[in-house]
Amino acid sequence: MSWKLKKPVRERLAKERGTVFKDPGGRVRVCLVYPNVYSLGMTNLGFLTAYHLFNSLDNCVAERAFLPDAASLQEYEKSSTPLFTYESQTPVASFDIIAFSLPFEEDYKNLPLLFDLIGLPISSSERRAIDSPLILAGGVAVSLNPVPLANFFDIFHIGEGEGSVERLVHAFAASQGQKKADVLRAFDEIESVYCPSLYEYEYDGAIIKEMRPVAGAKKKVTAAKNLSLDGFPIPQSFIVTPDTEFRDTYLAEIERGCPRGCRFCAAGFLYLPPRWRDAKEVRDTVAKGISITGKAGLVGTAVSEYPWIKETVQAGIDAGGSMTLSSLRMDMLDAPFMELLKKGGYQTVTLAPEAGSERLRKVVNKGLTNADILETARLVSEAGFIKIKLYFLIGLPTETDADVEAIVDIVAAIKGVVKKGQVSLSINPFVPKPVTPFQWHRFEDAKILDRRFDIIKRGLSKMSGVIIKNMSAKEAAGQAYLSRADARADRFILDIAGHGLRPAMRSGAGLIEESIYRERPKDELLPWDFIDHGVKRAYLWKEYQKGLEGRTTPPCVLGACFRCGVCVE
Repeated sequence: MSWKLKKPVRERLAKERGTVFKDPGGRVRVCLVYPNVYSLGMTNLGFLTAYHLFNSLDNCVAERAFLPDAASLQEYEKSSTPLFTYESQTPVASFDIIAFSLPFEEDYKNLPLLFDLIGLPISSSERRAIDSPLILAGGVAVSLNPVPLANFFDIFHIGEGEGSVERLVHAFAASQGQKKADVLRAFDEIESVYCPSLYEYEYDGAIIKEMRPVAGAKKKVTAAKNLSLDGFPIPQSFIVTPDTEFRDTYLAEIERGCPRGCRFCAAGFLYLPPRWRDAKEVRDTVAKGISITGKAGLVGTAVSEYPWIKETVQAGIDAGGSMTLSSLRMDMLDAPFMELLKKGGYQTVTLAPEAGSERLRKVVNKGLTNADILETARLVSEAGFIKIKLYFLIGLPTETDADVEAIVDIVAAIKGVVKKGQVSLSINPFVPKPVTPFQWHRFEDAKILDRRFDIIKRGLSKMSGVIIKNMSAKEAAGQAYLSRADARADRFILDIAGHGLRPAMRSGAGLIEESIYRERPKDELLPWDFIDHGVKRAYLWKEYQKGLEGRTTPPCVLGACFRCGVCVE
């Protein structure tokens, strides 16, 4: 094993706080793999929480591995060193379970390289012919739709990890020594586990004609979801290190789920119902984080709707630290709150109008008027903030050039209020996601997206203090395919890894274009339809139709709203 690879790992370990070291003897050994570099993985609360949950079990030890950076990758290839873990520098392939955390489809392209570095075939059918670890995947992206990776993984865990990790470890421990097929059948008894090898697919062009369970497998997979988060640890920066994207910020999830029902938002529907963390527990976590880093970052699906958000920010200030929030809902802000954020060291105000026109905001169920947006800009300016970041989507259902021109108009109006400030725009193509009302909608044509990008850039080109960043239409098209693809996406992923996105898009053009550029009918079997996410399919379709008609739906009210199907009367 190359010392040039071990040395930087040990140097990083020396800078970490919260790392777990356990004797592996007699324990189920799990290697958690993040499919990107260390600095990104160590910022991801899902990955860090999985590490904490596995290591909280007496009969389990979890270690970490990451995609090597460019310099390390050269040394891996030069020295023929297999990918190894951070904690003990042990080859990943020697672990009982290799568990990948997959929050983003963009990271799928890194999987072929990671399997190659580990020294295992990426094809699950090839691995069944050899003695290999159990290869598992979990995370937001695969909880929405695991099927694009069906040919790579032995099992998927769908949904939330709290309360499920124990069952996964127990199932493995109870089946040790058995044949791989018997192990998979044992895992299939867990309702939130999807074992791809236990299902067969029949296709008709780009459409799945039928999905059949075999060998007695269950017909439905039920996503793991805890209607209450009480008793579970708050996801937080369980390991603190300076070598991350947010090096001086201790992150903590203070709520999960959003009541607003924005029709494009996968997290908003996947994490229903809205659940708030205990106020005292959050304040204690914030105080702990500030004692370590001096700054606490509050994250969640709808942070500004947390009932005790002002008290939490004030508690952080009282503890002598600074505070930051992942995003702010414009109609939840007032002058005292903005002053509090300013006092807490908040620097860049992040807002998400999503669409330029009021008409299109009704389509996506973002019930904000232009007056709401400009009032927020006034509050921001009067509180003394000089940096605003705005998120917009283009290519939304029913969008016209006039809606895009309205982005220019609203940004100009905001800049007229925040005269001395800097306004940064993040403009991305709308990507239809599973488990949302817009899951049936088509992805917009790349030429139209490029033209609409140009409308915005030309319209704002002479305006000082405005910065524009955008995702390319080609990159978004790749994501649009992977987010709603079936198991035939394996070829596309391998092509991206080997040749890059554009050649992969060209070689798979027929299937990809038929998949992403067409409207899907109501009764089409979607790849993820075998998963019960809690939200009724009929409700999503109804919301889709309301969106196309420009009709809004009020936010859900816990205990009084049962329309989507997640909550039971």
